[in-house]
Amino acid sequence: MSAGMQRFSEFKNVGHSPTYKTPPCRSGCARHPPTAPLRMVGAPKPRLDLTHCGKADKRRDMSRVSGHLRLYAMSDSAEAPPLPVRPPANPASAADRANRELIRPASYRRGHSRLEPHSNAWLDELEHKRYSRHGAWLPKALEFGRHPGESILLINPGLGSDAIRFLNNGSEVSLALTDADDPVLIRANLARHGWMAPIVTLAGSHLPFADGAFDIVVLNALYETVEVAKFSEELFRVLKCGGKVIGLFPARFDAGLWQDLLLPYQHWYWRRPADPTAAPKTTARRLRRAFAQFEEHKAYKRHLRRSELPHICRVLPLVVLERLFGRVLVFKAMKPISAARAALSVPDNLAA
Repeated sequence: MSAGMQRFSEFKNVGHSPTYKTPPCRSGCARHPPTAPLRMVGAPKPRLDLTHCGKADKRRDMSRVSGHLRLYAMSDSAEAPPLPVRPPANPASAADRANRELIRPASYRRGHSRLEPHSNAWLDELEHKRYSRHGAWLPKALEFGRHPGESILLINPGLGSDAIRFLNNGSEVSLALTDADDPVLIRANLARHGWMAPIVTLAGSHLPFADGAFDIVVLNALYETVEVAKFSEELFRVLKCGGKVIGLFPARFDAGLWQDLLLPYQHWYWRRPADPTAAPKTTARRLRRAFAQFEEHKAYKRHLRRSELPHICRVLPLVVLERLFGRVLVFKAMKPISAARAALSVPDNLAA
């Protein structure tokens, strides 16, 4: 009997069920010459189902597969919410916003020219650079992961990168903008991460919020002139008892001041880089006086680049140098809980 007839008889005896041929010896001996590898005889070819993936008993929708391949037609009723339209990008203003986001001098223009300003890649790069290397101190200073479920007010939020970090950690965020901020760009940056936040525009030092509305207030005073004495009263009013204020201020005793004092002839051999901040500089003593009604004052310096130092000082650890000559003064204070007792106390004449 030929090999073809033998296979047909085996297929007929099993009742049209697929059978497997035993693989012969692969040694290549005279009794078992080398033949084709193991294969199935009589079995139909499986059909590829592109609408589902995974095992037969666990059918999953293709929209949840990595890559988000969608092979089904969307209904007309399911429409995605429209994203905010981003403003047209001006190269000069985009460079200024990038420098403010990264706390760099305004004259800094080096960067990736291939990235379109206000695009997703441009925003992603700024967000990555803001919290890496020179900005690695920001997550700990602003306490992104320490206030889940609490209400937070961000004043002068820049491009909204800090607001996104707070929202990712479960905080309730509100934004207060000045004329230098772009609300359309901030909304677009939040929307691309799937977040929304109430935004108000400030007029002067007044905060349009109710008394005791927030647990945390983050104030970015690196570029806008702020009357700290008047603004501290508004911060005290909108904070809850036991709330905290976190402020970023330009440090007066920074690397630039000490270089001008100790190296008066530095302009002969080296030009010191410009200051990365534009607001008036202050000291920890002035801030403690302005926030006298707060408690648990804490101030320290951060943020320094090696390019801002003379070459003889660049060999020292940057972690130590930024604590001595840092450009940014981080200030924190607590609203005392005793303020609640003063608010609940009733005068004698009203009680009578």
